[in-house]
Amino acid sequence: MENVLTVKNLKTYYPVNKGPNKFVKALDDLSFSIKKNQTIGIVGESGCGKSTLAKTLMGLEKRTGGEIYFGDKSFDDISSKERYGNIQMVFQDPLDSLNPRKKAWEIIADPLLINSNVSKDEALKKAKELMELVGLRPEGAHKYPHMFSGGQRQRLGIARALILNPKVLILDEPVSALDVSIQAQILNLLKDLQKKMGLSYIFISHDLSVVNYIADEILVMYLGKVSEYGPAEKVFKAPQHPYTKTLLKSAHISNNDEIKNFPKLKDAELPSPLNPPNGCSFHTRCPLATEECEKGLPNLDNKDGVQVRCILS
Repeated sequence: MENVLTVKNLKTYYPVNKGPNKFVKALDDLSFSIKKNQTIGIVGESGCGKSTLAKTLMGLEKRTGGEIYFGDKSFDDISSKERYGNIQMVFQDPLDSLNPRKKAWEIIADPLLINSNVSKDEALKKAKELMELVGLRPEGAHKYPHMFSGGQRQRLGIARALILNPKVLILDEPVSALDVSIQAQILNLLKDLQKKMGLSYIFISHDLSVVNYIADEILVMYLGKVSEYGPAEKVFKAPQHPYTKTLLKSAHISNNDEIKNFPKLKDAELPSPLNPPNGCSFHTRCPLATEECEKGLPNLDNKDGVQVRCILS
């Protein structure tokens, strides 16, 4: 099956005022692909580059290097209108991401009104259809965001993201601001929409239990690089990178005795992305690190169908 979205050697660097050629490497040589009806979960600690990835894919941050393809077309060769018609984003906090001065139907229909010549009547009709699709009563089309609950507001955000019929949705912590009972409803809605519309999801989250429920593949990030990447079932059942094992241990969702008994980190502090450690960037915290880990950055090698950046695995 053809890839809907392909990311090759993506780099997003931020220059800093501490001398020439000084950069924060928020994304450094990141590669992955996603197919129709597939969900890839992006996980890692705060500061690992997850949100920068979302912004770079949306064109909100300029990439420093690498390529992004939609199907067989480079993002450099398509218009911003075509890009946003194919890839949309659902944000973490539904209250902050919705204009409080606009009615529900206007919030949903805005992308359609901006990117097409439809009339307001047609846009209103389409917005009501999408409200029904995401589980909202169309009679609420003229309500304002503060008149909806948190879960309902997130449904509005999802409806807005779907108005242009995109093929890919970037979901940046889409349930972290919601109560646990509402989280389950939104996750089930996303699964239903994926089946109905053939959507592909890039699901960014720090909550591994949520990612375990929804993702087909897992990409584990550490200081802007891929630590481990492969089928969710393999990564969750038998992780190979020490960092992945640490994340799973802290999440308390694994029945694997090796994960439950994995040693504690040597240092709980994430190194500064401005001055990352030499060699493997995780070696300063890794309880299994040897002198070899300090000498050079390990390659991302394929091991039993999973890509792993570790000389010990």
